[in-house]
Amino acid sequence: MIRIGLDRRLAAPSETEQQVKDMKRTLAKAEQQIRKLQEKVADQKQQIRELQAQAKHEDGLAAEREELKAEVADLKGETRELTRANREHVAKIETLRAENARLKAGAKVQPPSRMAAQADLRESRQPLLS
Repeated sequence: MIRIGLDRRLAAPSETEQQVKDMKRTLAKAEQQIRKLQEKVADQKQQIRELQAQAKHEDGLAAEREELKAEVADLKGETRELTRANREHVAKIETLRAENARLKAGAKVQPPSRMAAQADLRESRQPLLS
């Protein structure tokens, strides 16, 4: 009968040992799953940081784009103003050229008149001198 008791005692520790082994396996699996989840969380945090950096960069680009739009609008206005001033300047130059051409044409016609006027003056002076 002692032998039966020994068998039961031996059986009891082996069941406990099996339970310990099962618990260790379960614990190892749980720890492995925890590590995988921790890695996944770390990856997601990194991805969040990258997306935040990208969003910040895109915000900067959007602000720069708005500044460039405003600058382009200013340059368009300046271009219109310069074009208007240039047209006015061209019109003024054309007017001056036309007047210059008219004056040159008048100057070419005028010398015979001057000669005639000078001749008249000479003639009128000569009698006075004599």
